[in-house]
Amino acid sequence: MLYVDGMNGVIAHPETMQWLYTLIGSKFRLVVKTSLKLLLMFVEYSESNARLLIQAISAVDTKRGQKQWSNAMEILGEKDGVDTELLVYTMTLINKTLACLPDQDSFYDLVDVLEEQGMETVTNRHFTRKSTDRDLLEQLNIYEVDSTSLSLSSLSLSLPLSHFVSLSSLPLSLKPNCV
Repeated sequence: MLYVDGMNGVIAHPETMQWLYTLIGSKFRLVVKTSLKLLLMFVEYSESNARLLIQAISAVDTKRGQKQWSNAMEILGEKDGVDTELLVYTMTLINKTLACLPDQDSFYDLVDVLEEQGMETVTNRHFTRKSTDRDLLEQLNIYEVDSTSLSLSSLSLSLPLSHFVSLSSLPLSLKPNCV
């Protein structure tokens, strides 16, 4: 997926994104990790890919009778949270998708879906745990800043969402970005 022609092929073939999203629900850690990395690469490639990913997730979860992003929330909802690498990749995917959404309605929709599935409980659990990985805490903080900017954004709808999020202190590899 690193080559332009290959990425354009993936963009034109939504079934590939659906398949990769399905694979993050696998019981095999390496399959989940690889799928998350490929999905991250897809979202980062072009801003418009965030919407394509959401459509793919919607197609898979609707067919399964689940709420959108249920596979990602299953990873985040693991009570023991032993595999912090998967937790970090999952939160990074969510944050980068949120950062790439073109409008506030899409942003609201995604945050609402995640919150309905217990994202607040997940973040609180990891924030209160002393042994939580630093990278995971940073991704959770990014999510919290983004999702709480909803109330701030209603004060000034003319400003883009990125105006409310200050991520300058984060390492480059952890900042949600597009393109």
